[in-house]
Amino acid sequence: MTDDVLRSGEAANGPFSLEITPAVAGWEFSGLRVLELAAGRSEQLDTGDSEVMVLSLGGSADVTVDDHAFSLEGRHSVFAGPSDVVYAPRDASLTIASADGGRFALASAVCHERLEPAYLPKGDVPVEMRGAGQSSRQVNNFGVPGVLDAVNIIACEVLTPGGNWSS
Repeated sequence: MTDDVLRSGEAANGPFSLEITPAVAGWEFSGLRVLELAAGRSEQLDTGDSEVMVLSLGGSADVTVDDHAFSLEGRHSVFAGPSDVVYAPRDASLTIASADGGRFALASAVCHERLEPAYLPKGDVPVEMRGAGQSSRQVNNFGVPGVLDAVNIIACEVLTPGGNWSS
């Protein structure tokens, strides 16, 4: 990837250690940002024309979408099992605050409809194993159809054990 598509560092992206947007990547719909918050810090942003899913990569947070408050329990790391997730619709004000600090993935997709904000507890995230042997991997289906309502975004985590292959 070029620096135009994948930019990192606080100076270039403010609080984002990773920022891939449709505009900088030349894509039509999807994007991904990683927000790193120090203990006691918060970040406010507007979702604009995109719906956003907030997922813990490590840490917990209080997430406010417009006037809906959610407690994102999070997790220690991506290897500690699935995380709960918060869905923020397009044209929403989104605030993420973390008392102890953390890293959070913000997956996004451009959409033309607005749904209500939503929360999915980690206990409700379907986890499946795919493949076998050196082709096995774990899929955490936190943002797929039938699990979390969204307009266009479909998101999941794929964890592939070291030395394994994944398609």
